[in-house]
Amino acid sequence: MVNTLMRRFRRWPALKAFRTRLMGQFTAWPEDDFNRFVRAPVGRGMAAAEPVLPPAPELIAPATFEMRFMQLHAEGRFDEMWEMIAEDAQLAWGGREMFIREIPRLGDDTELLDVQVLNVKVLESWTDIRHERTYSNVAQMVLRYRVREQWKDWTLDRQVHLIPAAGGWRTLYYPAKMKSGAGNR
Repeated sequence: MVNTLMRRFRRWPALKAFRTRLMGQFTAWPEDDFNRFVRAPVGRGMAAAEPVLPPAPELIAPATFEMRFMQLHAEGRFDEMWEMIAEDAQLAWGGREMFIREIPRLGDDTELLDVQVLNVKVLESWTDIRHERTYSNVAQMVLRYRVREQWKDWTLDRQVHLIPAAGGWRTLYYPAKMKSGAGNR
């Protein structure tokens, strides 16, 4: 009787989709999810096993993060850049709208040709002397930018700092005109 009823339900796509969703609520969890729980001791004198936690999500490499940040800048996608900026720097900018309005832009006759990562170090601690803040686990990078301005190509080496944040890295990209007279980053 039940099998006959189920065969009829399988013929209708909408009911099949509903049944699949409904049955998904009652199926077993994937085996990996069970590894998170502590197992009860088995036998006398045996201690409970420690929970096995899934590996921490891999962070995007600092160099990849910075390359993405510069690509967005070159493309004028400032709204997306905002989410990549550290909270301290966001506060210094005065908000998203101020950042979008005030961020230095590449001129019409300026083109970012290439960005190379020359060096990456992760420092246990780093103090930003300009902004009087100390950070932990800071990615310090030296980058070489190759730029074409009208008919002339030139290079610029620059040191940048990224700090860890939820879901990856955030850049310490401060506005150029600070009250302290400090430059950006």
